[in-house]
Amino acid sequence: MTYTGTDLNYLHVCPRKLWLSRHGIRPERESELVQLGVLLGEQTFSREEKEIPIGDAGVMDWADFKDGVIHETKHGKAPGGGDEAQVRYYLSVLNARGIRACRGVIHYPKTRETVTVEWNEEAERRNRQDLEECEEIVSGAVPEAVRRPYCKRCAYEEICFI
Repeated sequence: MTYTGTDLNYLHVCPRKLWLSRHGIRPERESELVQLGVLLGEQTFSREEKEIPIGDAGVMDWADFKDGVIHETKHGKAPGGGDEAQVRYYLSVLNARGIRACRGVIHYPKTRETVTVEWNEEAERRNRQDLEECEEIVSGAVPEAVRRPYCKRCAYEEICFI
């Protein structure tokens, strides 16, 4: 099964969100937070070419291919495992297609932080493990809803808790 960078992000944020999304339930298209994220991506790093599609794997925010660096800009205030998993996946896809991608930089404009994700054997191992976990979740029954602090800002909250 082919996954997207968003799927890998959802795996770490909420397995139920991953399952729902992969089964065609996608209320995030109407989410104000998602729309804010799109606007943030458009307004930050305005000199860079934006939204580079990488086949079915997703869309990178921007890249500096001569240096082998990809970039993602996130709306959130704090780094998270899902963001890193998404970037690892993009690095994997690019390298598998013969495009040198040695690192990803995740930008958090609200806090002016960055996180660098190196593409190495450990990143490759973690990416394979993430893909296996995605397969297990998506092919199984819908995971139970577990209330987390960030659920109140999630487009899926009404589906899970109301």
